[in-house]
Amino acid sequence: MPSILTSENFYNRLARAFDVMTDWPKRLAQEMPFLQKVLEEHGAKRVLDTACGTGWHAISLAQRGYYTVGCDASPEMIARARANADQEGVDVSFVVASFNELNKLKDKFDAVLCLGNSLPHLLTQKELREALRQMRLCLDPGGILLLQNLNYDLRLKKKPRFFAVHGDENTLVWRFADYGSKFITFHTALFEKKIEKSNPRQVTWSVEVNSTWQKPLLKKDLQILLQQIGFKEIKFFGGLDGSRFNKKSSGDLVIVASLSGGC
Repeated sequence: MPSILTSENFYNRLARAFDVMTDWPKRLAQEMPFLQKVLEEHGAKRVLDTACGTGWHAISLAQRGYYTVGCDASPEMIARARANADQEGVDVSFVVASFNELNKLKDKFDAVLCLGNSLPHLLTQKELREALRQMRLCLDPGGILLLQNLNYDLRLKKKPRFFAVHGDENTLVWRFADYGSKFITFHTALFEKKIEKSNPRQVTWSVEVNSTWQKPLLKKDLQILLQQIGFKEIKFFGGLDGSRFNKKSSGDLVIVASLSGGC
């Protein structure tokens, strides 16, 4: 059995390869039009990006004139997010804070984001409820919460185990999963090329396998919980392209939940 890491340690180890394994120009080109459309519809100007990873959504929003703050439980991810913001020449505040530490942030926001299938790392209903409650407390009246998870209604039926390898000529990341009765064990195999300084022709590859647990989140359960916490209007989409959600075919479940009764 693999050693199971906390999500914080898992992403600390993955941070050095995170931007290599993600085609950010392509991803942002696909996702930003819908994100910006939703923010504009709700008059949102101040945005908190929770579980922000290496910061590219927050950076991209800042480049479009939004006031943005990013937070993540992983110090390694936050360090890379700050470096990315410096590289892009944008002013974004990045803070080390987990979902249950959002009260560290003194600002109020018009919108809170939680993207990239981050919520399933919360393994109990109590943790999930508290995280969503703290996100709500970060919002001004009439604010919105935007969540992006995998469509677990579909995934738990198909149970795909192996996923595509992503990277470059020096680093590759292969993702795969095992399905238990309660949790999914999510694995990454990180392959890195090593070139001997004394003999540049001698090339070897190292591999590091890391594993963590995820709790699958179903649409109906999230809807009930968001309603209980106080969100009034809840809309569902099949991805950050704004497509219609279909429980039997959508790859993602995107939720836009508003504290007011309409846009």
